[in-house]
Amino acid sequence: MSESKQTEPGKAKILVVDDEPAITVALAKRLRRDGYECVTAGSGDEALIRFSTDNLDLVITDIRMPGMSGIELLKEIKRRDADIQVIMMTAYADIDFAIEALRYKADDYLLKPFNLTELSHCVGKALEHRRLLCESRAYQAATREVSPEGLLSVERHYRQGMAALAAAIESRDRQTAGHLERVAHYALAMGAELGLAAEKRRNLWLGAVLHDVGMVAVPETVINKPGPLTPEEWRLVREHPLMGSRIVQGIPCLEPAHPGILHHHERWDGSGYPAGLEGDEISLEGCVLAVADAFAAMLSERPYRKALSEAHALDEVKRSAGNRFERRVVRAFLAAHEKGFPAEGLEFEIPDPLAKKG
Repeated sequence: MSESKQTEPGKAKILVVDDEPAITVALAKRLRRDGYECVTAGSGDEALIRFSTDNLDLVITDIRMPGMSGIELLKEIKRRDADIQVIMMTAYADIDFAIEALRYKADDYLLKPFNLTELSHCVGKALEHRRLLCESRAYQAATREVSPEGLLSVERHYRQGMAALAAAIESRDRQTAGHLERVAHYALAMGAELGLAAEKRRNLWLGAVLHDVGMVAVPETVINKPGPLTPEEWRLVREHPLMGSRIVQGIPCLEPAHPGILHHHERWDGSGYPAGLEGDEISLEGCVLAVADAFAAMLSERPYRKALSEAHALDEVKRSAGNRFERRVVRAFLAAHEKGFPAEGLEFEIPDPLAKKG
């Protein structure tokens, strides 16, 4: 993997790849207007030449092209530099190709026809992820060189940054304000009941605040849809744990969140997603977050249903022990609930945005 280079803000260099010149011209014009440097290519082979000679931050490529397909181009780009951001363009009818591309570590996709505002939003997210990659490496370097007091300061700012990132993710869903905060609080209290060491609880917190990071790959129209989802929309939603795990992979300070992100919708009886894991195949972090996430969700109003009462939600958790949830984790949840989900006694500082209110 080649060394990633952080680009000056507002000066990111983007490659647009499509065999239709009208598309590359229109997209390049918009991206330049947004303040980026932009180059174009009409084929996968031409794109690889550009990739070899230009210091690129982001590649936007069509999936269906003569010769080398967009997915083949994606694989080769990621082989050469796993940190390069790649956005795929595809028609709605080819959604299977979009999902396949995400499995090969595409960072996002655009469904044709899309408007140029969507393009700007998608590009901004991808470049922010690249910036986070660069800052993660700086964080890792800093923690190797600073004093214990300085390390505490770095850690505090890191956690506050993660809480802010989580809040930005959550803002896409108008109905779930405070959801990540509640999931993190429940999970930490459950971790204490399970006797997890401080480092394990820290990793659990990180998984909790980032467990839905993969929802950035789901259109907001789907997230906030008031009625039932179509089969295609539901497939997109079911991919979000996998997409979230892809996002944190390769970022050293975020990788501890990986098990919780990937497994928080798996079920003890094997009926969950994205992989249908069963029993001990599911990480402990995933088991804990599954209960915390479900309980918090049941107490929240959603576009498709009213919020449940706390008593009803507790009954649902109890009834799900041994099928949806691991029994030991349910016992820890009920014990934590009985105590009011205390967060005291943790060996690491909880960021202010997640501190218990009142």
